[in-house]
Amino acid sequence: MNGMRSLLTSGILGLGLCFASGQTAQATQAVWDVNFTPSGWTRGVTPGSLYAEWNVFNDDIPGGNIQDTTPDVANFGGGIYRLEELTGTAFLTSGGNIYSIGFPTEFEFTIGNMGGAPSDIRDVYLRVGSLGAFDSTLNGSFTNFLLNGIGGTYSVLYTETISGGFGGSEVEALVSWLGVPNASSFRLTWNAVGSAVSLDQLSIDIGPGRSPAPIPVPGAVYLFGSGIIGLATMARRKRQAA
Repeated sequence: MNGMRSLLTSGILGLGLCFASGQTAQATQAVWDVNFTPSGWTRGVTPGSLYAEWNVFNDDIPGGNIQDTTPDVANFGGGIYRLEELTGTAFLTSGGNIYSIGFPTEFEFTIGNMGGAPSDIRDVYLRVGSLGAFDSTLNGSFTNFLLNGIGGTYSVLYTETISGGFGGSEVEALVSWLGVPNASSFRLTWNAVGSAVSLDQLSIDIGPGRSPAPIPVPGAVYLFGSGIIGLATMARRKRQAA
């Protein structure tokens, strides 16, 4: 498998780098075009929250799939992170993007050592920057975002059509999960809408754990309970009268 991957990478590396160079003529790599601030806590300050950001990707574990375990910016909260491209067809461009010219990339992003109680819930915001192919129906370059099997809410923060080179779009998207159950680790997965999509940037905000709101008891339950108490009272009075 590694031999096949090496041959594939060697064969498409030159074309892939040309593609990356064509993209960056208009789009700015490794720079967020839109600021994002999580709602409900202060990034890098609130105890129990986590934050990490990647602007340039590396391969920290050579010899297999690309894996990056070292955030570039503001690793706050003590989390342990691992981003992996799962298909094995991707490579790092000269600009530090993760890119595959012939296959849709697939990613797994795991976060451990988060702390908090098992009964807690958390809010999670994943921000993803990409360059390349764009699906106008999905309004994005990546899709199928899941956190521990739970689908997230997807929104586009920024998009710009890239002129020149191979075209496509620069996209910054936000995926949110609000009130998800806490766990010993989070596993996030997503995939590109097609080939020729590069992952340009990534950041993760995880809010502090909090207790879930109490579940309100429906009024019908109160009425049912009142009815049972009333029947029991009547039965007791009848026994006393007898």
